[in-house]
Amino acid sequence: MNFKSLLDINENIKLVVEPKKGIMLHANDIFKIIFGLFFLTIAFSIGLAAHIGFLIFGIIGLSFMIYAIYVRYNNTNGMEYVISNKRILFIKNGIIKKQKNINDIDEVTYENSGNDKGYIILGKVEPLFAGRGVSFSEDEYVLDNLTNYKQVSDLIKNLTKTENIKTTHNIV
Repeated sequence: MNFKSLLDINENIKLVVEPKKGIMLHANDIFKIIFGLFFLTIAFSIGLAAHIGFLIFGIIGLSFMIYAIYVRYNNTNGMEYVISNKRILFIKNGIIKKQKNINDIDEVTYENSGNDKGYIILGKVEPLFAGRGVSFSEDEYVLDNLTNYKQVSDLIKNLTKTENIKTTHNIV
């Protein structure tokens, strides 16, 4: 697909990345799955033996887990990431779903998820524990299911350094 029409003036495409298809597990998902299964086991055992309210509570918890899997799959299915010298575009069906300016990226984190796939988080990583329990919120800007995640991460880090130098230079 031609992405030139989506770019601003003085913006050049550095890399176009298509994620692999499939559901991707992040590093802290294993803990969330174990916690969820433990919670569901307790809710169903008490719900079947003692009180139906626990059973309903367990079904609601199960539906949240299934919904989270669906959202992650839907977010990466058909998504393309366009990395330019000014911003990173999250494009689905030719429409920009999200974008992040290069000079707004303060942190770039990547992790290997096995099977030679990984993901990159742009910005602060969401903590596993938030408040009183496990946080089930997702990071906002994530490039998921990448086979070349190290190369993409290095490119983004180099672009952020270059852009921050240009911004600092223009201010002085």
